[in-house]
Amino acid sequence: MPNAIHTVEIPLSNDVIWNFLKDYNNWAPLIPGYIEHEAQHDTQFTWTFLADLGFTKKKIILQVDITDSIEPTDVKFTIKGLSDNFDGNGYFTITAGNNESVQVTGSLDLSAAGFMGMMINSVLESFVPKATTDLTDSIETKLTALHDVK
Repeated sequence: MPNAIHTVEIPLSNDVIWNFLKDYNNWAPLIPGYIEHEAQHDTQFTWTFLADLGFTKKKIILQVDITDSIEPTDVKFTIKGLSDNFDGNGYFTITAGNNESVQVTGSLDLSAAGFMGMMINSVLESFVPKATTDLTDSIETKLTALHDVK
C-alpha cells in the first residue's frame, strides 16, 4: 500500500492546532487540487479533488470517515474511493516540539484494487508522498497565516 508520513514544526500552542485539526472543514480544502468537500455528518464527508498523477489529471471522489478523534493529539480517518476503487487511512498527530512549538505529523496510506489496481498503485507510489507533504505543509502555512506567525 503506497504510504507516506510528513512532519512539520509549528510555533503555536497545542490547543490552537487541535482546534484547527479536529474540524475537517478546516483542513479538507488544503489538499492539492481541491474541488469541494461535502459533510455527510459530523464524522464523515466526501472529498473531491483533481489529482495530478503525472501522466494525467483525474477527478477523485473519496469518502472520508473520522474514526478517532483523541483530544488533544490525534485525528484518525479511513478513506474509501467513490469514483475509483481506492481504500486507505490516515492521521494527524500533534506532539511536543521545541520551545513554544508543536510538531504535526500527517500520514496517508492509499491503494487501488481491481482490474487497474497494479498500474494505479505504481502511480500512487509517487502521488501519496507528495499529497501527504503538500497537505501537511499547507496546514502549517494556513495556521501560521491565521495567527500572524512570521
